[in-house]
Amino acid sequence: MAAFMLTWSLLATVILTIIVFCVIVWLWGAYLEEHEHDPGRVRAVMFIILACVTAMEMSLAAYGLVKPRTVTISLVVNLWGGMDALLRFPAAHDLESWFSVKQILLLSAKTMGYAWGFVSFRADLGKFIALLLLNIWGMPVLYLMALPLDPLEQVADDEYNVDVAVRVLQLVTNSLERRRCIDTCRVWWNRKLCAASEKSSIAKIAICAASPQYRRAFNKKGRSV
Repeated sequence: MAAFMLTWSLLATVILTIIVFCVIVWLWGAYLEEHEHDPGRVRAVMFIILACVTAMEMSLAAYGLVKPRTVTISLVVNLWGGMDALLRFPAAHDLESWFSVKQILLLSAKTMGYAWGFVSFRADLGKFIALLLLNIWGMPVLYLMALPLDPLEQVADDEYNVDVAVRVLQLVTNSLERRRCIDTCRVWWNRKLCAASEKSSIAKIAICAASPQYRRAFNKKGRSV
């Protein structure tokens, strides 16, 4: 009787997981139709999704459902695989490229890690199936859906279309690369501050109060008008 109940419970979990995945794909497709020509916005949303997935996987270890080494494997895959793909987005890669081969190997390693990483695999088989479909192999589906259909849009700056491990090594060993990275982050941050100040007067007051440099720049801009 217990085995019978387990079978029906597992079947219900699989069906529910498939339904949830189909709904996610439908919602994601609708979002992409509206923002298909805004790769920066799509990339930002995918970064949020990756962060949520990573946090959820970390919680599995916090609740004692998986072994600590499994979380380590998952974190490495999410950083070296998922984050690397998003940093290169919307660049397209051939199936035979090192990028594609690396992604497949990392996803396979993550799958095996969770297959052997659950403390009680039989009792958590439903969770493993949901994790397999939604987190591990579902994320690449969303990424492939997000790639632009126009080949002319499937490009990225050569500076970013580099393996994230290589970029980290360059930052560690090359002071010029560290300086370039700091300058890039500063420009990005200033651009976001300007955008926030233009949309909200409260944000403008807070930013001016926190940053004398921005306050001087804003006052200078105001006098020149």
